[in-house]
Amino acid sequence: MDDFDNDYDNAPATQAADGQGDAESDDEQQDWRILASMGPNRKSLPKRGEKEYEPTGSRSDRDNLDDSRQAMYTALNGERRHTSKVHICGVWYPHLRKAKVLVARGPHFKSIGKADSNGAIWLLPEEVIYLVERGSMSLYNPRGDTNISLQCCYAACLTACHGHERYLVYAHLKRLGFIVQRAPTFDDSGEEDVETKPKISWARELWNFLVRKFIRCWTGLRYVFARKIPPFGPIVCGDIWRSYDSIYRTLQIIPFYSHKTGSPPVTQRSTTTPYRVAYNVWKPRPSFKKSSPGEPDFRVVVVNAQKDKMPTLAQADALFSTIPTAHGSGSTLQQRLNGYKNVIVGVVDYGIISFVTFGDVSFGDEHIYEKRAANSTMSKHRKMK
Repeated sequence: MDDFDNDYDNAPATQAADGQGDAESDDEQQDWRILASMGPNRKSLPKRGEKEYEPTGSRSDRDNLDDSRQAMYTALNGERRHTSKVHICGVWYPHLRKAKVLVARGPHFKSIGKADSNGAIWLLPEEVIYLVERGSMSLYNPRGDTNISLQCCYAACLTACHGHERYLVYAHLKRLGFIVQRAPTFDDSGEEDVETKPKISWARELWNFLVRKFIRCWTGLRYVFARKIPPFGPIVCGDIWRSYDSIYRTLQIIPFYSHKTGSPPVTQRSTTTPYRVAYNVWKPRPSFKKSSPGEPDFRVVVVNAQKDKMPTLAQADALFSTIPTAHGSGSTLQQRLNGYKNVIVGVVDYGIISFVTFGDVSFGDEHIYEKRAANSTMSKHRKMK
């Protein structure tokens, strides 16, 4: 997703060089034996060493591999410790599908959680998993006598998140530093009122098809004759043309989609669709308020690459009907690329997240020739001066 990536691509050259070196060494097999020399009081991680030689299959290589594997197990079994000053305690209520925060500490609650009339803060399932996963919160059962493990937290909260894919996208955006909140259509099942139509014969379907084709052709012919276009020969002829604007307007004979008149009619809509806005995303800013967040910078839809297909015209039309028209800022070209309405689709393919931007663009409304003519007139006027 270009909008997300642009916010983090402006790093200094030195950081880029260091990142390139780290990326080259990510594919290397890490030697975990260096962690065995770390004492329990060591606070900094060791630096990466030189690349090992290629394995030869000897006994020495097997011994080194076993030692490295055992060092990895020892490192993973180490106890994770967190300071009590920012540690959070919460209770999970299955019937509410929310967790109540007993002790609220740290900067997390500037963008997550919602307080009720009594002042208690409640967390949504994806927020609970995110805090437990990063070790910032201890979760307990409603009785408060059992600490819920991370595995049990996944089992209890993932269903309320509407799938693993939505949580993966949520956690990914949170780790990037964005402010993420549920959209009003998060829990929408996607069911639409569709009238049940009686079955018709193939002859009737063929007749309806021919009628629709005739109506389309007749509409196009009426549009052509209304513009007084000659039936043959050149389109631009027989008049005196004093500007390029009038010539370009005459050449515009093909009807085009315009966001001002709405989307083209859709004959059939899907009863269930995964293309619903799941999360509203804001860029990180210190003035953000949960009570009045304002218009989101991005709207994200989450789909599964293995189960869901590309959106149909009916699904795209239903999706854009729930999104307000964007009043974009920046260059005119960027506004044309983003469209009057845009949404970002997060595609999850076996844990790999890709972002694709869909925009509602009507290029026919952009009369570029008028702007070019105005610029050329201004340049000629300057030359005459």
